[in-house]
Amino acid sequence: MEFLEVLSSVAVILDESIKLLPKNGKLVALITTFSLLLLSASFLIFSFSSKFLLDDMLAKQSSFTTSSSSNPADYTTILSSIMEDFRLVVVVNVSYVLSTFIIKLFPETAIVILSAMSYTGKTLSFKELLLKVIRSWIRPFVTGFFTTLFAVGYFFFATAVASPMLVFSGTFFRPIAILIGGIAYVFSLYLSVVWVMALVISVIEENCYGIKALGKAEALVKGKKLDGFIINIGFNLISLILFQGFRSIIGEKWMGTHMTVFWLLLVNWSCLQMIFLLVTYTVLYFHCKKHHGEEVELLQGSFSYSKLSTASPFNNAVP
Repeated sequence: MEFLEVLSSVAVILDESIKLLPKNGKLVALITTFSLLLLSASFLIFSFSSKFLLDDMLAKQSSFTTSSSSNPADYTTILSSIMEDFRLVVVVNVSYVLSTFIIKLFPETAIVILSAMSYTGKTLSFKELLLKVIRSWIRPFVTGFFTTLFAVGYFFFATAVASPMLVFSGTFFRPIAILIGGIAYVFSLYLSVVWVMALVISVIEENCYGIKALGKAEALVKGKKLDGFIINIGFNLISLILFQGFRSIIGEKWMGTHMTVFWLLLVNWSCLQMIFLLVTYTVLYFHCKKHHGEEVELLQGSFSYSKLSTASPFNNAVP
């Protein structure tokens, strides 16, 4: 019965999230378009740069192994050139990761601000939104840095646990490794409830970011963590269904010969998913506040909180 109540709560959150999108619809569409264009351009630059460098490395490696020259200096020159290309590949990959992190920072901050304003019945102009993003971007930047560290650390931990199983041959150990990987992935969806909520908190609440935001997110989602977990599972299931459907329609051969297009589609889909997920988590944030008996009021562009009277019914949005 409790699980059905959680499902009902999630349905309400998703319904409210969908209804929020049109309230500042033009700005949401503008931010979404801007994000898609920047992330797509960044990916294409990265993709073509990496391909050029890798092709150059392979060509030099081929000449290194097939060269008939007996001069050690020639081998040293080729090897030095290969190492230089390898360093450039590392630089390109690191630059892409950092640029993606920075590019996503603006739309993430803007979407949370817009969603919070829409939830409280407020509308914004582009200038007002830009000023709010500029004033608050450092907080989600710091929080995002910490959550990324936690996510990377968790990934390496899960890999370290599962990888020994892949060393052994046979049909017994590989399914165990896959099972461990699957469990680790599902558990990461549970952990990310706090990570995403911390990002939302760092945008909405002043002077709350980094470790402090993570601690506050852990306390805030208490009693509502299962809601966020189900939301995360739902988003990932939708992505999996769309991916499998897309693959079955176009076929493995097309994906193999058009990998750049395929990955570009994944980048764009992940951007759209990120935007709606943040809208949903912003609504979840307000539901968590109400769950803990706090009323949210908008005062001069910032949010303040006060305890609700137990006799007062909760509203879907604060007037």
